[in-house]
Amino acid sequence: MTVSRKFRIAGLALLACCAVSALGPTQSQAGEFTAGEFPATITGQQVGAHFFTTELGVMICNVGFHGVLEEAAETLTITPKFTGCTVAGIETDVSNNGCDFRFRAGNTLQEHEVSGSLDIVCPEGAAIDFGVTSMMGCHLTVPAQNGLGAVKYTDQTMPNDADFDFNIEGMVYKLDAGCPAAGVHGNGEYFGTSTVKADHGMFGTGFGVH
Repeated sequence: MTVSRKFRIAGLALLACCAVSALGPTQSQAGEFTAGEFPATITGQQVGAHFFTTELGVMICNVGFHGVLEEAAETLTITPKFTGCTVAGIETDVSNNGCDFRFRAGNTLQEHEVSGSLDIVCPEGAAIDFGVTSMMGCHLTVPAQNGLGAVKYTDQTMPNDADFDFNIEGMVYKLDAGCPAAGVHGNGEYFGTSTVKADHGMFGTGFGVH
């Protein structure tokens, strides 16, 4: 084999290695929720209202989150607190009945962005209950269900927290007999953004999804 041929083959091998290296960071990788120190108290505050669209119309809610992250993990379970909910301007009372949101970290979309999904986890037979105060016996209930999406997590470098963007379609819910369109439906849509941060003891610590 000639010297020039050897150099040509070596050059092609080097280019192939570089191509593989270049592809590596852009390939999808599973993300995880992490904090600067553990255990971390996780809290979330909405950025604008959250919207839940059903057969009753568009429900507008204020939503806060609270939970604990013991260690870096691919899931994060936190309790939502709904307040000030109205549907068509009518006040709605909300009870969690022990239900939580379990967030799942999916694949890396691009730098600082991770895809994800949402599970609603409840004690057996329980559901999140939205009671429409002006309609006697009208309760909208959301039972346990998995794989709701999509949710996108975006790390915010300077404040060292993360935005959770909800763009959920196909949520299952039930309207009781006192509601219009009573029955089980699978067309619930949930949209909104919350900023989520972490604290360790009395002090703030970093939080991210990557």
